[in-house]
This record gives sequence, structure tokens and C-alpha cells, in this order.
Amino acid sequence: MKKDLLTEDEVIRAVINYLNTKGHTEVRRVVHRSDASKKEHGVDLQVKLSNSKGNGNNYFIEAKGNKRADGAPMRSSANTNFRWAISQIILRITVDSTKNNYIYGIAIPNSEVKGAIKLIENNWALRHLKIRLFGAYRNDEGELFAIEYCPRDIYN
Repeated sequence: MKKDLLTEDEVIRAVINYLNTKGHTEVRRVVHRSDASKKEHGVDLQVKLSNSKGNGNNYFIEAKGNKRADGAPMRSSANTNFRWAISQIILRITVDSTKNNYIYGIAIPNSEVKGAIKLIENNWALRHLKIRLFGAYRNDEGELFAIEYCPRDIYN
């Protein structure tokens, strides 16, 4: 796969597009979506996927792109951006995700996922926090989409 250069907003849109196709969910609601150009604080993306009874999962996603809004590549390395995203998502964890159906993740361009997994695959804390990765990319039609990497795909 060629290296995808995506802005943070494109990465967020790719994850939303992916989550809109996930499972047998009846209700898909974007609770919060930040705008990188406005330098908003808080989690970049919060999505609630639920059934007709309201039971389901809450996704909390930190996103990092590898291209600035003006189209230029990021000055900082993918490794640095990913480490920053790890610290941001860890600070967002306020409850036990397994008891509350909260899913925490980091979304990055899919071309950066291999390096990210290499960085965290042996990390005991991230494995137990069940931090997921989402790899954003453009499909053959040019649409933004993502791949979800679950803990079993990431951690040793």
C-alpha cells in the first residue's frame, strides 16, 4: 500500500465512515467531533453505536494525521505524533472500559500502523487498557475508510 498522506480531519472522517458500517448497530451517533483547524480540546471523536434499547459501545478516538491542512507533510515524525496520541487517549480514560463498553483508540494513517504496532506491541499497560488502533486510508474509489486493529492484532 502506498503511503497515505492524510490530515487529522481526514483521519477522523475515515473512522466515522468505518464505524458507520460496523456490526448490527441500529443507532450510530457522533457525540463529539473536533475540528483540528480550530485547535479544539478534548477527545477528537466520540461515537455511540447502540441497538434499539440503547445498549452498545462508546468509542473515544484520538486522531493524528501525517499531513497539515495546507497539504504539506507534518514536520514532526509519525513516531512523535503517535506517542502524543497515546498520552492523550490515556488521559481520557476515566472508567474501566470492559465494564462500561467504552472503547478507546488511536486513529492514524494506515501507512503508519506497522511502525505504531512495533512501538507498542510489548507494552503491558496499553494491552490491559485495550487501546485499539484505527488505520485510515483512501480506497480505490478515493473514499476515506479505516481498518480497526483490535488488541489481539496488536499486543504480544
